[in-house]
Amino acid sequence: MQSDSFFIPDWPAPANIRTTVTTRIGGISEPPYDRFNLAGHVGDEDYAVHHNRKLLADDIGGSTQFQWVRQVHGTDVLVLDNGLVDESREADAIYTQETDIVCGVLTADCLSVFFCDDEGQEIAVAHAGWRGLAGGVLQNTLKQFDADPARILAWIGPGIGPCHFEVGDDVRDAFLDMDIAEIDNEDGILFLEGDEPVKWMADLFGLAKIILASQDVKQIYGEPICTWCEFDRFYSFRRDGETGRFASIIWKE
Repeated sequence: MQSDSFFIPDWPAPANIRTTVTTRIGGISEPPYDRFNLAGHVGDEDYAVHHNRKLLADDIGGSTQFQWVRQVHGTDVLVLDNGLVDESREADAIYTQETDIVCGVLTADCLSVFFCDDEGQEIAVAHAGWRGLAGGVLQNTLKQFDADPARILAWIGPGIGPCHFEVGDDVRDAFLDMDIAEIDNEDGILFLEGDEPVKWMADLFGLAKIILASQDVKQIYGEPICTWCEFDRFYSFRRDGETGRFASIIWKE
């Protein structure tokens, strides 16, 4: 697999914690899923998805122990404490203390968020679109950790930026109703007025950082990367409609 088919997050996770975010580069999927689509639910050919997933597994060392879930823009966390479960399990985050199980979420505008403790014993990954963020998926993920929030590291992945994420009053109100003071205080920055009445340009990355900080997470990493803007690297559902999904995966060795 080409080196530009993925990138490694820059965060000070313990040495035994491994993370990777794939891109759309590489793989064999045909348009509109071209080329490195890893999702089986978007209409792509099964053989292409299986081939692409094998490329990913081979690249990280040949592991076949991948845990995916059926994401529903909810707040449930799958806790893995006795091996893998069926991929059809509904959840929007995965938590485990087990080794050599690759936990992954698939996105194409929603954020992904990696978590680990500072001793490298606990890991998690969350799929965090606006519904999940407003509903509490990050808080629910943190509740699974034995470690105190001050000992947890979080890294926020690529997602649609405020330059293109136009939303209505319902989305803005959902976050203002969370009763997090900094969201209220930063309302005018997190939600810029759009081109149409009662439309807002929402900053998912900024909202995720504030939500994590409100849970006493001190170590938050990542830089905003807009999936809409970076056509060559990332899928974007808002931009393209029918399209593929890239993966954010985490595992402990």
